[in-house]
Amino acid sequence: MASRRRTLLKVIILGDSGVGKTSLMNQYVNKKFSNQYKATIGADFLTKEVQFEDRLFTLQIWDTAGQERFQSLGVAFYRGADCCVLVYDVNSMKSFDNLNNWREEFLIQG
Repeated sequence: MASRRRTLLKVIILGDSGVGKTSLMNQYVNKKFSNQYKATIGADFLTKEVQFEDRLFTLQIWDTAGQERFQSLGVAFYRGADCCVLVYDVNSMKSFDNLNNWREEFLIQG
């Protein structure tokens, strides 16, 4: 029986503060949701194993603080990222408009 290859993928979640990045990550990885808002300080990550066809992937999902004061995470945070998930609040047009800034930051730093 052939052993399956496991691939590590670094995924970073980007978006303005308070849009639900942490909630999205916790729901996806742990199937848990909290109504309590708790701001992320700096960055945190969770892992999730995913199988697609005959391949195994370990997703290392990084959650960031959306506040500009934490953008000094910069190169170290983005280094090695395979992709990003851009998150916005459907009730905040500003958070949607800011997605292009987050996208550009990812493309420059990543």
